[in-house]
Amino acid sequence: MAFRPRLRTILIVAGALAATALSAVAVWARSQVGVPRPNHVVHDPSLRARGVVVYTPRGAPRALVLFFGNDVGFWRPHYALAADLASRGYAVAGIDIRPLLAALPEGHPARDSSCAVVIRDVASRVRRELGIESVPVVIGGHSLGAELAVWAAAHAGVPGVVGVLALSPGSRSHLRVTAADILMSAEPQGPDSYGVADAIASASTAHIRVAIVRGASDKLGSADAGLLSVGPSVRRFGVPFAGHSLRDITVARYVVRDAMNWLLSGREATAPARS
Repeated sequence: MAFRPRLRTILIVAGALAATALSAVAVWARSQVGVPRPNHVVHDPSLRARGVVVYTPRGAPRALVLFFGNDVGFWRPHYALAADLASRGYAVAGIDIRPLLAALPEGHPARDSSCAVVIRDVASRVRRELGIESVPVVIGGHSLGAELAVWAAAHAGVPGVVGVLALSPGSRSHLRVTAADILMSAEPQGPDSYGVADAIASASTAHIRVAIVRGASDKLGSADAGLLSVGPSVRRFGVPFAGHSLRDITVARYVVRDAMNWLLSGREATAPARS
């Protein structure tokens, strides 16, 4: 007779697990509602294996944007931003940085050199995929992805880079995803970490501009003093009523458009930093 209470317990636990699973599916489904899906089917098998998504404009693109997601993935606001940039005349390749960084070898400088090779390869393959060998390149990203974008502009050697679109970067970073990154509990200080301002300075020697897009209440906003101190090649674009996640693309997209215009304007970057 002891079997029945045990069976009842098993059924209760199973029911609770099923309810939790259904709830998670519902949350995921709600998060995908209204997400503008990529309008280009990727043919390159290497790009497909890396999960690269591509958005294309109707006509010839003004530039190619390589956009790195953040430490939790390439998520809904990134898809929305990519679609908005495509509607403004840019070709956009969205890249999930988690598998990219997880596949790198351990040890410095092997990890750095391998990362540079992968980013150059992705950029080259996207150019061939879309047949846009000559358009300028902007490397973009959000949070940890923004820090990777700055590093890539400085060290990856991608041909044709003219600017970096850095959404919510911090002051220090590294080429990996850790729990501290996800929780935003501490910036990396290890021997394989780097100063984002140092990477901006290296990029500026190649005449690459850096546009920092920052939410008004971003907890990492204190990093901007050091980042902007590099000089006129870096400029801040403030997003009102926004935090670190920049989830409300309705507000942020207009600021991003302004930042992109500045990156590609061709003017001498002599204007003071603004918010």
